[in-house]
Amino acid sequence: MLFGFLIHIIANLVLKTFPSEDLTAEQLKAYLSDEASTWALVHGLRYVAFVCIAFFAAALFMRTCRTWGLRSTGWGLVGLLGAALHVAIGIITNGIEVFAFMDFGRLSEDPKLFWLVFYLTRVLFTGEIVAWGLLIGGFSAAGWQSSTLPRWLTILGFLSAIGSLACGVFIVSILSDGRAALLAEIASLGCLAWFLITGVLMAFTGAAGSKEDAV
Repeated sequence: MLFGFLIHIIANLVLKTFPSEDLTAEQLKAYLSDEASTWALVHGLRYVAFVCIAFFAAALFMRTCRTWGLRSTGWGLVGLLGAALHVAIGIITNGIEVFAFMDFGRLSEDPKLFWLVFYLTRVLFTGEIVAWGLLIGGFSAAGWQSSTLPRWLTILGFLSAIGSLACGVFIVSILSDGRAALLAEIASLGCLAWFLITGVLMAFTGAAGSKEDAV
């Protein structure tokens, strides 16, 4: 998960730049041509990040559900479902951006069509946040039931999960940059903090865990 975070930071904050929405068709075509190799690298790295998330979810399931009973295992399965949904939505989002930014279908000839296709990723990104809610909420509940995650970390997880799931309810406001847009930002930051802290915890204590770890 920590490696996936590193990829996310490099891909989204260092390598990636977005075109301006007021570009003409010729300017957009020139931008896509100049940035083609960078975007190919960014989208390739994202697939590596998806693999990291899958391994992280599997390790967290082992930590919280391996020997602690049916109730924690049930919540762990909810966490695995959230991870599967997140990866699935992420792959679809990545595919749409590849289609748009690699200029397949000659989208640069019609900037309005280009941005229409690209804005579909905003809807899907909100779906990713909701999937984060299932992942984090499920594993937080499993960690609470099995006492394999610290109580304060599970509480952070519950709060982040509630905020993430609420993003699905207020998706229209989020997409129109209404008041709920702030909710999406807060929920995203809470989820990222939970992922980072949990990744560090597992890096130091391993995936096996014990009830003493939660003290």
